[in-house]
Amino acid sequence: MTSRRAFIQQAGLLAGAGLVQGLAIDAKAGPAGFLSPEEIKRQLLVPEGRNYLNTGSLGPSPRAVLDAVVNAMWTLERNPVSENWGPLGQQMEQVRDKVAGFINADRSEVLLARNTTEGLSLVCQALQLNAGDEILTTTLEHGGGEVGLEYLVKTRGAKLLKVELPLPPDDPAAIVRTIEQSITSRTRLVMLSHVNTVTGLLMPMADVAKITADRGIFLLVDGAQAPGLTPVDVKAIGADAYASSGHKWLLGPKETGFLYLRKGFPGQVPPVFAFNGFESYTQSSGTRNVATLIGLGAALDWHTSLRIQNTSAYCIQLRNYCLDGLKKIQGLRILSPENPSLTTGIVSFEMLKRKNSEVYARMKERNIIVKVLPQHNAIRISCHIFVSQADIDQFLVCLKELA
Repeated sequence: MTSRRAFIQQAGLLAGAGLVQGLAIDAKAGPAGFLSPEEIKRQLLVPEGRNYLNTGSLGPSPRAVLDAVVNAMWTLERNPVSENWGPLGQQMEQVRDKVAGFINADRSEVLLARNTTEGLSLVCQALQLNAGDEILTTTLEHGGGEVGLEYLVKTRGAKLLKVELPLPPDDPAAIVRTIEQSITSRTRLVMLSHVNTVTGLLMPMADVAKITADRGIFLLVDGAQAPGLTPVDVKAIGADAYASSGHKWLLGPKETGFLYLRKGFPGQVPPVFAFNGFESYTQSSGTRNVATLIGLGAALDWHTSLRIQNTSAYCIQLRNYCLDGLKKIQGLRILSPENPSLTTGIVSFEMLKRKNSEVYARMKERNIIVKVLPQHNAIRISCHIFVSQADIDQFLVCLKELA
């Protein structure tokens, strides 16, 4: 059996190792001057030969993150009470500072959650809506994000309205105009994804926020697909609340996440989970999974060492390379935007002649892992920093045979 020390020595930490200096963006060399996508992939546990293109669902954690979790678990179990409410508890609390720095928030505005769905639901639980108040969202949101909205419909008598965005969405002004024209005098809450789970659209959130702020409408942002993929500045985008997960593009431990709630949450009673405060452990939160939350902090450190602006640029370059290849294949309809201001490292396309489930299964047989989007008979590709041009080429060759 491998000892903890041997495991950590074998894994090798990336964060703080001085390996990511002089970052340069190149689709072949990768986001870090000294680290190619292949070298970054070796920091993960994805086996050689597996082409993993579904970070948008769950991202594979780097060894540095696994080291942090395992180390915390070993330390905790040697002296559980003293560590959980002592040194390890203090490390867990420091993760709130790391989250705050990563998204440009104040520590007092950050609550550690289990995932995006929990964060969004906590906000909806606290919102004091009345019968007939309207909630506005789109038809392209994730089901987990809609749960809290449906809760408000059932418990408060609110009315849920969903607007259709164009496919593909390519005009930022038209998107904002569509949302603005759907707002009425009864609108109290607007919930939108920062990066859309279906199309990869980077929502022009700051423009939407100007509209909601002027009308006193609460803006709730589903940030599941954004941190680790694109820079997040909650102040700049004007979110009243922003929820995200650590286990997608951040490549953090599963069942980790965070919630940003703007200071002065007006006239609202906090949900029971945060009734005694936003600290990582309170009387109302109960005992937390200290090891995985410390691992979330390690994931943030790992991404900070790579510099998110460079990561984002590489992901977009690789996504554009993938998009160019998709345009040459017949039998597809691109669902993702081409406008540079709306693009991220996600590209999705609809199958016109084959079932997406069949394409998914055939690709899985070849160890190519993609995402099925059932509502549009579509496939989604996640272009992250460990994905290379060769990976995209392999995917395109396979898709051409199947499409």
